[in-house]
Amino acid sequence: MRRWMILLAVLALAACQEEKTDTSAVAAAPAAVRAVKITTAVSRQRDIAVVEQALGRVLDPAATTIAAEVPARVLKVLVDVGDRVQRGDLLVTLDAADMQAAEATAAANLARQRAQAVAQQRQVARYRKLAKEHFVSANMLDQAEAQLLALQKSVKAAAAQLKQAKLRVQRTHIYAPVSGRVQRRWIAAGDYIGMGKPVLQLITDGEIVVSIPIPETKLEAIRPGLLVRLHLPGKQQLVKATIDDLTPLIGRSSNALAARIRMPNPGGWRPGGSVVAEIVVAVHHQAVVVPEAAVVLRPAGEVVYRIDGNRAKAQPVVSGVRQHGWVEIVRGLPAGVQLAVTGAAFLSDGAAVAIQNGGASAP
Repeated sequence: MRRWMILLAVLALAACQEEKTDTSAVAAAPAAVRAVKITTAVSRQRDIAVVEQALGRVLDPAATTIAAEVPARVLKVLVDVGDRVQRGDLLVTLDAADMQAAEATAAANLARQRAQAVAQQRQVARYRKLAKEHFVSANMLDQAEAQLLALQKSVKAAAAQLKQAKLRVQRTHIYAPVSGRVQRRWIAAGDYIGMGKPVLQLITDGEIVVSIPIPETKLEAIRPGLLVRLHLPGKQQLVKATIDDLTPLIGRSSNALAARIRMPNPGGWRPGGSVVAEIVVAVHHQAVVVPEAAVVLRPAGEVVYRIDGNRAKAQPVVSGVRQHGWVEIVRGLPAGVQLAVTGAAFLSDGAAVAIQNGGASAP
């Protein structure tokens, strides 16, 4: 019996020692602080362009809508949408039968008026000769001369009518006024079109106009001569140009006017398409910049974390322009300071850090 009592006492003492050891380990656990893994970058200085971004529209200043100049039936349409044409190419022929008949009538009328004028001119010449010999009165001569003058004016009117008739015949052949591509076609063979009705629309591949809407609230910052960076949506090709002028009228519905840029087509820019425009309104020279991930928003404001050995120190800052993954620091940080980037959002002032890179520079 005594032997069992001694055994129980030994087991109880061992259990107490194990519980004491476990309690000591749990108490010591909070003392082991884990370092936050981060990457770093060094703040640096660079020029920053302050931009206003807008979605503009590509226009074709030479785009033309060709309209019928005479009413007639369409005989042939020699081009279709997408066809390339040169200036002077024949595009459409219209039925000229009525105009040709009118031309023949005008030509006959002119011949008759001319014959009458020639006969009257001879009559006036005879009357002048007879008037000198007093065989014809002055009144008869005056009447003959007046009739000749009227016939001469009739000849001029008939000649003008004939010219107009010939022009109408010529206008039954529609030619390309500019070189370009057929954008739209409204007619087909057999259609009857009235004067002034649209026939074809042509666009050119030469100079284009980029129209950029500018809100009324931004007008003070926008002026002719400012640099603009342009690119098509989803494309990397960047084109630089300058604003040529501003439209004088603010749109009633949009409360905006348009900044216009005239430039050669860079290639593949289609009239009517959209274009992304970045207007450079100012340049901040030698500004301090850091990667965007280095700036963390806390309840008290924006901070960055300076790296001092293996510790992070919170540094309040005031940010400015944000562009392409980097941030301008307006106040609170000089250039040349190593900062936490990746992992900065998980830091606090004085936190231990484990640097995973060699300390790169800001972009």
